Amino acid sequence: MDIKCLRTFQAVVACGTYAKAADRLGYTQSTVTVHIKQLERDLGLPLFERIGRRMVLTQKGAEALAQAAEIIAAADRLAALGTEETALQGTLRVDLAETLLCYALDEVIAAFRERAPGVALRLRDRTCAQVSENLRDGSCDLGLTYAFDWQPEDFSIEEVGQIRTTLVAAPGVSLPDFQSAGQRAELPFIIDEPDNVFRIALEQTLDARGVILAETMELWSSQAIKRLVVMGMGFSVFPRFAVADELARGTFVEIPDPFGERTFPIYLGHRKTHWLTPAARLFCDLVREQLRAG
Repeated sequence: MDIKCLRTFQAVVACGTYAKAADRLGYTQSTVTVHIKQLERDLGLPLFERIGRRMVLTQKGAEALAQAAEIIAAADRLAALGTEETALQGTLRVDLAETLLCYALDEVIAAFRERAPGVALRLRDRTCAQVSENLRDGSCDLGLTYAFDWQPEDFSIEEVGQIRTTLVAAPGVSLPDFQSAGQRAELPFIIDEPDNVFRIALEQTLDARGVILAETMELWSSQAIKRLVVMGMGFSVFPRFAVADELARGTFVEIPDPFGERTFPIYLGHRKTHWLTPAARLFCDLVREQLRAG
């Protein structure tokens, strides 16, 4: 049984189609087809059934996938035995929340580059939903975010920190009252994706108090949101670490926070079926050290 066929099998499941798996693996689609047919011949059973354009695992295929993942992980560990001295090489792909990338991980990134100069570190800012999706399909190795759309059998998830949020506006604007029930906030709420964890929490909190937001403006960049807030065009909610400098300079003023003592977790995750390389383990250790200390 060829390990390449097992890796192709795993990729087809993660990507959903032969074509997408071929793109991910750098194969032609015909090569993917050959690998799957060879594996089905070796096992003596069908692995997939087609539903529309998507390949769906049969019951036996699902059982085979779990065992294939164990074999692949064991093969990766075995291959790493002879490379301990040069293990910090290759590429590490990390998807993470934009505010974490821009405002919380400078020391982590600097320390990683110093200790692993041979590793190509690929960082991408993504929404919480995108981080989960990309971990699931294998297009990133690690995810760092405020929420995961996950199942226990998919990911290994750990909490690596707790953060507080703060609501901010520009000095001189009329601040909304979020402490009293039944108010109407005329100052626009400027925020990004609808699935933003802090947005959802704020909207639910205000809705429970009967507070109405007159207008919500959606932007997809924390820098753009900050710029409009500075111009007095609305208010926003950020992790406190992301606006600490502006608050210290007086660029922003703080709106009394309706969350009280509530904190929000930061999660670090990877696929259970993917063996963590030495580079990935180093990055995880640096993240734990930085975020838990902070």
